[in-house]
Amino acid sequence: MQTSSDATIAVHVDDISKQYRLGTARSSIREVFSGVGRKILGKPSADAAGSFWALRNVSFDVKRGEALGIIGANGAGKTTILKILSRITKPTEGDIQLFGRFSSLIELGAGFHPELTGRENVLLNGVILGLSQKEVRKRFDQIVAFSELERFIDMPVKRYSSGMFARLGFAVAAHVDPDIMLVDEVLAVGDMSFQQKCYDLLTRFVRSGKTTVFISHNLFVIEQLCDRVVWLERGQVKMDDIPQRVLSGYLDSQEQRILEAAGKVEAEGSQDLWITGVDTLDAEGKERDWFAPDEDIVVRVRYATKGVVERPHFVVSISDGQGGSPLIIASMLVDSAAPSQVEGAGEMLCHFRSVPLRQRAYLIWGEVYDADRTRLLVNWQRLGSFRVVDESIDAGQAARGSIRHSRTDAPIRVPYEWKQK
Repeated sequence: MQTSSDATIAVHVDDISKQYRLGTARSSIREVFSGVGRKILGKPSADAAGSFWALRNVSFDVKRGEALGIIGANGAGKTTILKILSRITKPTEGDIQLFGRFSSLIELGAGFHPELTGRENVLLNGVILGLSQKEVRKRFDQIVAFSELERFIDMPVKRYSSGMFARLGFAVAAHVDPDIMLVDEVLAVGDMSFQQKCYDLLTRFVRSGKTTVFISHNLFVIEQLCDRVVWLERGQVKMDDIPQRVLSGYLDSQEQRILEAAGKVEAEGSQDLWITGVDTLDAEGKERDWFAPDEDIVVRVRYATKGVVERPHFVVSISDGQGGSPLIIASMLVDSAAPSQVEGAGEMLCHFRSVPLRQRAYLIWGEVYDADRTRLLVNWQRLGSFRVVDESIDAGQAARGSIRHSRTDAPIRVPYEWKQK
């Protein structure tokens, strides 16, 4: 790792850890003096049962002009590390250094005084963030115009809505003209047009050659803006590499969690008919939970009944791993393929041919209606899952490394062609 003395380094994070105490109980006098004594002697704090490590031994450098993305699941430590970089909180262990003026788009408007007007808070907050009074006054009109709060700038901010408050906070922090910008998911403020304005400003900042550390769950934005990505998992660095490699590994991990969660589903039904299990098969009838793009997929629904059930109408659909609207659906309500009757244990097979899905995890949903198509025998529910993988990966490797993330990727592959006139 390059050292902090290297002139090319803008941010230096050296083996930092952050410990938080659980609960709200106050420390006893004995605990307070014990903690002071440990600090004087240079000993680390005891890892008590009521504590947890939000970060553990995290190290990385950010070069001048580099845009670094930090990703990870909720609770991975992303915001904690940005708060440490922003001097909002201190690390329990380790050290950080920033070389140049920085601006934090994390807790927007954190320095605003509720009794002061928007105008007064802009002037005050700009100075707090490192500008001179002259610089703040010079940029004042630009800040207010960006926030789109001209009509309310002389109103006390305690009367602002949360969105107005965040807008003004973003506008001030974004116009400090820093060497380093630290950005959390706070860009999702205001309406869609204002969010787009925020992203456009950040894009211009990155392309101007300034240094950026950016946290977001929007992986497309991370891929578009960042030169490098750090993946945090449970407070530690899981991976640090170019966006394509890190995002591929991270998405692969998330998709695997979806599959594991979907595998725990226990389908239910009415007293007349219920689902006992769901499997996916290939065209030859072999059980598989992974498929190549454009391959046949057979969904096998195993059911049981109490007595004879007349003309049950099965519905099976496939959605992406987020469980949104169906991407593909097969419904006996539409195709009138319902069996005349079923009794006891049985199976219903739905053969999807040449399924045009890209590499990722998918969920299987379904329901069953009665003969009159008015009463549900099995309510709409998640029944199972499968995965579409890169056709170049053999069966032995299909469980890992199959997710591809790119702006050229979309769940459904449809043939198309270009023409030039």
